[in-house]
Amino acid sequence: MKKRILSGLVATALTVGTGYALPVSAAEAADDSTQTYETEAIVVTASRSDTAISDVPADVTLISGEQIERGNYKSVSDALKGANINVVQKGFAAYPVINGDSRVLVMVDGKKVNWDHLVVSGDTNAVNVDQVAIGDVERIEIVRGPNSSLYGERAVSGVINIITKRPTAGKPSGSVNMQLGSWGEKRASVNASGGDGKNSIKVGVSHERRGDFQYKNAYGEKRTFENSDIRHTEYNVGFDRILGNDRLRLEFSRHEADDGYGVHLSNPRTGASQYQGRTNSADTSYGATYMFGSEKEGEGTFLRFYRNESTTDGGFNSQYDHNLRRNAFEGQKLWMLGNKNMLIGGFLWSQEKIHEMSGYVPMDASAVTKALFLEDDWQLGRGFSLKLGSRLEHHSDFGTDVTSHISLNKKFDRKTHAYISFGQAVNNPTLKMRYANTPFWIGNPDLKQERSHTFTIGADSQVTRKWNVSGSLYWSKVKNALNWVLASPRGYYQNVDTEDRRGLELSTRYRADDRWTIRAAYSYAHIDSTDAAKGYLSTNTRPNGYNLGISYTQGKWDADLDLNYVTGRSTERFTDARYLTLDLGVNYHVTKDFKVYLKGMNLTDESYESIGVTPSIWTPMGAYAMPSRHFILGGTYNF
Repeated sequence: MKKRILSGLVATALTVGTGYALPVSAAEAADDSTQTYETEAIVVTASRSDTAISDVPADVTLISGEQIERGNYKSVSDALKGANINVVQKGFAAYPVINGDSRVLVMVDGKKVNWDHLVVSGDTNAVNVDQVAIGDVERIEIVRGPNSSLYGERAVSGVINIITKRPTAGKPSGSVNMQLGSWGEKRASVNASGGDGKNSIKVGVSHERRGDFQYKNAYGEKRTFENSDIRHTEYNVGFDRILGNDRLRLEFSRHEADDGYGVHLSNPRTGASQYQGRTNSADTSYGATYMFGSEKEGEGTFLRFYRNESTTDGGFNSQYDHNLRRNAFEGQKLWMLGNKNMLIGGFLWSQEKIHEMSGYVPMDASAVTKALFLEDDWQLGRGFSLKLGSRLEHHSDFGTDVTSHISLNKKFDRKTHAYISFGQAVNNPTLKMRYANTPFWIGNPDLKQERSHTFTIGADSQVTRKWNVSGSLYWSKVKNALNWVLASPRGYYQNVDTEDRRGLELSTRYRADDRWTIRAAYSYAHIDSTDAAKGYLSTNTRPNGYNLGISYTQGKWDADLDLNYVTGRSTERFTDARYLTLDLGVNYHVTKDFKVYLKGMNLTDESYESIGVTPSIWTPMGAYAMPSRHFILGGTYNF
C-alpha cells in the first residue's frame, strides 16, 4: 500500500515537472531576472578552485547556508539526509554512503578528517560527520565519484567538504538558537562574528543533551534503546587578518562527547544494548593558512599547516582508549596559461600517529604520506572543456602510487551541461587493520591496497525558468577489497578479489509559483562482490531510494515536507526490505530576525534500521534500530 502511494506521488511530481507550464505573468517575469540557477552556483571542492557547477564534469550537490537555515537541522548528518544523501547512523556517530560505498573522504575546510583507525564501530572507512557544529557551517559540497588524483587515498566513491563560516568585518553579528525535543532533547548554540577592515574574528559554542531514544521493533513494539543518550559540546574560533593583498587565517575547533555506548541492540524485543559502557571522546583541530594574492576560499596559491587530534576512552565492555594525531603541511599554486588553460598544482606532507590501549594491550603505529598533484583544465571551444589530473603519492608502508583522471564537459549554455569521466582511486588498509593486537582483533601486515576505477556519465539542465533536472550513471570496480573475517578467538581483515558497483542518481525540481516548490529524486545502487560472506548485503542500505519534497512559503510561514521510501534491501540482513519515513518542518518568522519552528521526524513511526547485520548471538536482526516518531521545537534569533 505504501509503495503504491509513494509511486503515485512521485509520478505526479514528475508529471507536473514535465508536462505543465504556467502562463508567465509580469510578476514572474520580474522574478526571472533575479533567479539564481543551480548550475551557476560556485563550488570549490570539485577542482580545488572556484568553479560554476555547469563547468564541473561531475555529479555535484551543494547544500547552501540558506537551506541549512530553513531546514533547522541539528547536525551535519541531518543536513545531508535533507539533501537526499544516504547516511548511516550508529549510536552517537553518523557517516555518509555515496554511490553505495562508505569509502568517502570527508574534509572540513579542505582538511582531511578521516583516520587510519576504527572510529565508528563496524566500518573502518567511516568518520563521524557530526563532529562539526551545524551552526558553524556555511555550506556543504558533495562530489560523487573518485577524487584520489586531487585529494589522495580514501576518496574512492566521493568527497564531502564541510565549509565553515568565515569571520566577517563590521559590528558584531551572529545568531542564538535554542531547541527542545523528544526524549529530553535540549540544545543551545551561540555564534558571533565581527571586526574591522584588517582583522575579523568569529566564536561559537553549542551544547546538546538527549536521553535514551525510543524505536519500534519488527513486532510493532515501542522500546527504549538502552544506553543511547548523548551529551555533546562544540567550540569554534576563527581569526582572519588582511596583509596587503594576502590573507592569514587561524582556526580552532573542538568537539567533546560524553555518550552512552549502546551502538547496537543485543535484544530488539527488550531494548537491551550490546555494550554497557560509556565513551568520552574529543576531536580537536588547529589550522593556519596563508593565501597569496587572494581573499577567496580555495582559489589561487596558499600554504597551510593543520593538526588534528582525536581521543577516546571507554566504550566497550572492557578497558579501551586511543589517541590519534595528524600533522599536515600542504600548499597549492594556480597558473593561468592564457585564457583557455589553467593549471593547479600542489604538495602534501602528512604524518599520522596512533596510540591505542585495548584490554591493557598497547598498539603504537605511524605513517608518513608525501604527495604531488597537478590538474590541467583546457577550454577547447564550442563549450567543450577537458580536465586531466594526476597525483603522485608515497606512503611509508605501501610505497609510491599514481592515480589519474580524465573528464570531458560540454556546456551547451549557461544552464545546461553534460559530462563523461574516468577516474582511479586508492584506499590504503588502515594502521589499525595492519597492526591491531587486541583480545578480539589481530592485525594482518600482508594486506594490499584497495584500487578502483570508475566511469561516470551525467547531465544537468535548467530546462525552463521553473524546472531543473539532473542525472548521472556510474560503473565502479574495486580490486583487493578489504573484508572483516569474524574468527575465534580473534578476527582480522583480508583482501577479497573484487567489488563491482553500478547505479544512478536522478533528480528534478519544479517551482510552481512563489509559494510552492516540488522536488523528486531517485537513486539506485547495485553491488556484486566475490566476498563469500556477502557482507555487502548489509552495507547496501539503499538499493532503491525515492525522495519527494514539497516546500511552501506564504507571508511569515514556510514549511518543508520530505517523504523517503527505500526498497530492495536484503531480508537476510534487514527486518524488512522497505521502509517509508515522513519529515515535516514548519517555520514562523515573528520578525525578520526571529523565528520559531516545529519539526517532526519519522512521522510514519516506521520500524527500520540504518544498516543490516549478519545475524548472530552478538548482533541479531534489527540491531541498528533507528529512532521512532519524534519532535523538536526551537527558536533562532539573528543579531
